[in-house]
Amino acid sequence: YICRVGDKPIEEVIAEVKLKLKDWKKAKTQSSKTITVTNLVKAFIADGAKGFRIKKKGGKLKYKDRTSDDYISKLKIYILLITNNQDLIERLTYPTGNLSSAASLKDVPLNKLGQEDIEAFHNRLESTPTVANRVLAVLSVCFSWDSKRGKDRLFKGVNPCLRIEKFPETKDKRFLEIEKVLEIRNYILEELWRDPHFLALYLLLMEVGEREVDIFELVWNKPTTITEQKKCSGWINFNKDEIHLTDSKDREAADVGLTVEAIQVLKKLQQLKIDENSKAAFAAGSKYVFPRPTDPSKPINYSSYKKKLYRFNFKFGLGEREHVKGRGKGEFVKGKGKRKAYKYKNNYSFKHLRKTFVTHFGREHGVEAASERMRHSSPQVTREHYFNYDTKKLRVKHVYNTGENVVPLKKKAADE
Repeated sequence: YICRVGDKPIEEVIAEVKLKLKDWKKAKTQSSKTITVTNLVKAFIADGAKGFRIKKKGGKLKYKDRTSDDYISKLKIYILLITNNQDLIERLTYPTGNLSSAASLKDVPLNKLGQEDIEAFHNRLESTPTVANRVLAVLSVCFSWDSKRGKDRLFKGVNPCLRIEKFPETKDKRFLEIEKVLEIRNYILEELWRDPHFLALYLLLMEVGEREVDIFELVWNKPTTITEQKKCSGWINFNKDEIHLTDSKDREAADVGLTVEAIQVLKKLQQLKIDENSKAAFAAGSKYVFPRPTDPSKPINYSSYKKKLYRFNFKFGLGEREHVKGRGKGEFVKGKGKRKAYKYKNNYSFKHLRKTFVTHFGREHGVEAASERMRHSSPQVTREHYFNYDTKKLRVKHVYNTGENVVPLKKKAADE
């Protein structure tokens, strides 16, 4: 279907039909021998990536824009090879194994495509196992989508991406030790005025453990209409000391409790926002808790605080930096000398604050409780991706504690 009911006005549908009719007819007359993986991928990008997926529990769910963009990006780079990375192109086009007849996967005719071709392609990305597994998953989505198109499907066989063994991935479970958490928290509580929005965001991520995007798009008050509610990730309810979220993962509603420190910082941020002399004054008219500095009518995104995070983490020993030569006016002696510039390496990102929260919450209340709190599908997900056991507590001097009564009993038996 070009669209589903309500997605587009009939005038737009008619215009699209007229525009694409020649291409559709041309595609129909193509020989099956000339239809390659490229044709399938391009068809998915044009008509499938912005469509619907099937939920595990049944029903259809429209792809999120972020998901669609990620799918399209991976397909263009790794399948269609639209990239400036020459090393990657060489790795994916070097004749080897089952793909020797076709330099790259995109050129393999669909009527000759088999599971061994997909596996050979997957093996070429062995040096980047996480990327290899993600690209395989996206490619599998393409074949699944094509299989549901009835007579218009391009590939006639079973999804060749199924049952291909994925590469083992190294799980990044780095977290902040409790001493570092308390050091950073105390600093933010006392020095919030220095950079109100960034510091409030950092503390809130530590205190609630939610995904960054769910906190980025928070608003102060509950929107009055359903349409407006869909434009944010949730809102703050000070009456109940909680945040109401729509989880970006499963899109289910969730009420997340706020800690005393989180409430304290958020209320202080509100006060700074209405103080025209504070650094938070630019957000006075914004509905978002964390508005974009360049446009307060929009929420922040992943790149908004990238540089600030580098410097902040370095300040607390969570990053590294090296001096690089700069040009222009010096920062320390105006108008003279060379500018002192640094190149930063960040060892921790915002996602590690989520792992920090889960680790310490789990150590205090147990892995099952942490899994329930984070709304994970199972405790196994929590253990594999987020939770770190306290190795000191796993080491014991006595595995089998016999108790204090054993020695007196032995002594009594000897006397008898």
